[in-house]
Formats: sequence, structure tokens, C-alpha cells
Amino acid sequence: MKRLKIRFFDIDYVIKTDAEEDYVKNIASYLEEKVREVSTQETTMVVPRSIFLAMLKITDDYFKVERDFEEFKDRAEDRSKRLVQILESSLKENESLSSGEGIRREELGREDLEDSFKHR
Repeated sequence: MKRLKIRFFDIDYVIKTDAEEDYVKNIASYLEEKVREVSTQETTMVVPRSIFLAMLKITDDYFKVERDFEEFKDRAEDRSKRLVQILESSLKENESLSSGEGIRREELGREDLEDSFKHR
């Protein structure tokens, strides 16, 4: 574990983490932005260390779920595209078989008709 100094609302917090520094700073920046969105105060905010750590953890969990969802969505889109390709290919195959069968059936129908006239 390494120690990182993270600045949050102009106050430095030192935390221990295995995460990359840029990632943790990104989380802290995201948190600060969200607090500013809902806060009417423009002053410096002192957040107890335990609360700040919990906020970081919750936001990290959120980022992970968001990343997992994007990966799931990408895989689902890829699978859907492959299924559509398979279905289109299968439909084209069936269409070509059907049109070939239609011609063959028509030929067989003529032969049956001709045979029936021969036996009369």
C-alpha cells in the first residue's frame, strides 16, 4: 500500500491505497464536483477523514459498477450484432434454398402433369 495526498475542498487528506494516484484524484474530483452541485455554500468544507474515506469508497464502487455495466453493454451489443448476422445469413440461405426448391417443385409438377396426360 502506498500513501497518497488527496486535496478535497482545499484540504489535504493522506490515505493508504493500492489504487493509482490519478484514479483516486479522479474520484475525489468527481466527489467535489457533486458536492458543489448540491451545496449552496462557497466556503471551504472540512470533512472528517472517516466520512471522506467512506465517500471515496462509495464513489469507487459506483465507478466499478459503471465500468462493469459498460463492459456488459459492449459485450451484449457485440453478441446482438453477431446474432443478427447469423440470422441474416440463415435467412439468405433459406431464401436461396426456397427459390431453388420452388423451381424444382415447378419442374416436378410439370412432370407429374405430363405423366398424368400420358396415361389417359
